[in-house]
Amino acid sequence: MKMKKLLLIALAATAFVACSKSDDDAALVVCPANTGIVTFGVAPSLSVEGTRAQVNLPDGTTIPAGGDFALSITSSDAQTGYAGDAWESVNVYNENYKKTYFIAGTYDAMVEWGDATEEGENLPYFKGEVQYNVNARQLVTVTIPAKLANSIVKVEFSDKFKSYFENGAKITVTSGNGNAWEMNYDSTPYIFVESGKELTISGEATKQKPSASVDAAVVEFDDVVKTMAPCTMYTYKYDVSTAGNVAVTIEITNEPLEEIIVSDGEELNDDAV
Repeated sequence: MKMKKLLLIALAATAFVACSKSDDDAALVVCPANTGIVTFGVAPSLSVEGTRAQVNLPDGTTIPAGGDFALSITSSDAQTGYAGDAWESVNVYNENYKKTYFIAGTYDAMVEWGDATEEGENLPYFKGEVQYNVNARQLVTVTIPAKLANSIVKVEFSDKFKSYFENGAKITVTSGNGNAWEMNYDSTPYIFVESGKELTISGEATKQKPSASVDAAVVEFDDVVKTMAPCTMYTYKYDVSTAGNVAVTIEITNEPLEEIIVSDGEELNDDAV
């Protein structure tokens, strides 16, 4: 009987080992042989691609805490035999990481916060991915960088434009999902839209009234279509050129996209110069 007990103890000792961060820091965590454990952290980026450089996210944008990101883990490494799993949040996973064992090998982790298809004001969608290795008898700490994965659209009007079209402008932003927002001089919010789809800018502006008896002329702008890239802020700026014929220039991140002649040889009023 004693020999049988000793044999069982020996088998148990080979099946479970102590996982540790390093040889000098032995954590009293027991895990099956050839497995390790993992804890995660998420570092959301506050920058996006903008005017030829990186710019910060708009003021007031909701920035999620790292622990609030949804987490999923997969592996294409045949030696792990891992079918994949998902957790509501990084916090939920980390609460039980000491009891979540992974066979040594290579894994892929992905985190998400928000919804890629939801569009409108202050609706950011963050995503991050990283590949990491699990080593037998070790605790691995993985930090996942996450960044904005949808796109931001902003419409601006220069003072010259507003002076020339003093009776206002109505610019419509339409996403690839069919959602639309109307911008004017008093309302130019930052709009978050799904990336990878075409966005259309259209609209019109009303010029200054030439006289009390003549209606102000309305100028319609051709549609401007552009495919949205992730983690990018697009600023559509409507400006008026004073060179030669009066023209409206639409700029995206300081790159002139379209020039529309609105009249021949007409001078801007003093306030517009």
